[in-house]
Amino acid sequence: MDDGLKNFLAQGNVEIPLRLFQNYHQLGLSNEDFVVLIQLMAFQKEGVALPDAQRISARTNFSQQAVQRDIEKLLTHHFIALSADNDAYDFTNLFQKLIGSGADDTVAFSSLDNSLDQTGTKKQLYQLFQREFGRLLTPMELQTISEWLKKDKFSPELIVTALGQAVNAQILNLRYIEKILLNWKNSHVQTKAQAQADNLHHRQQFAEMPHGAKLPQTKKSPTIKIPLKKIGE
Repeated sequence: MDDGLKNFLAQGNVEIPLRLFQNYHQLGLSNEDFVVLIQLMAFQKEGVALPDAQRISARTNFSQQAVQRDIEKLLTHHFIALSADNDAYDFTNLFQKLIGSGADDTVAFSSLDNSLDQTGTKKQLYQLFQREFGRLLTPMELQTISEWLKKDKFSPELIVTALGQAVNAQILNLRYIEKILLNWKNSHVQTKAQAQADNLHHRQQFAEMPHGAKLPQTKKSPTIKIPLKKIGE
C-alpha cells in the first residue's frame, strides 16, 4: 500500500445516515440545504462545533448569504438546533425526522419487542439499533449484537429492553447496554417483566436510602476518538 493511500485511509470518515441520502427531498430539503447540512456534520467531526457561513462558503460554490439562509432554514424548520450553551449544532431533530420517514422499512420501537418474541431476527435488532442510534452500525457493533444472541444467549426481548433503558438515559453505546445485560444476567433476569421488576426494586432501594446518602460513583464508559483531516484539504 503506497503512502498516498495510507494517508487517505488515515484521514477518517464522516458518518452520514443512509436514510438521509434516501429521503432528504421528502423531508423538504433542497440539494443546497443537503450540502450545507453535510458540511455542518463534517465540521463537527473536525472539532468545529459551530462553523460560520464563511467557513462553509469556502468549501462550496455557495455565497455566504446563501449559506446563512440555508442555516436559518435548517434551524427554523427544526432540522438542527443549537445546544443548551449555544456553542454547537445538535442534529437530534434531524434523526427524529429520518426515523419517521423510514416508517415503511423498519419496525416501530413500541411494537418490535412483541414481534421479536416470535421472530427474534438479527435483522430486526440491527434495524432498531440503527434507528435509535441515528446512524449505521459498524461491523464490530453488528458482531457484538450477534454475540449477545449466540454466545451470551440473551433473548431479543431482553436486548430490546436494555436498549430502551439506554435510550431513556440518553447513553447510546453498546458498552452501556452490555453492562445492563450483564447486571441482569448476574441477577438471573431473563424477561422484560423481570427486568422491570428488578428496576422497580432498585428504585425502591434508592427511595429508602437515608437523606443525603449517595450512591457509589461509577466510571463512565470510555469513548474512542478517531482523528479526521479537514475535508477538502
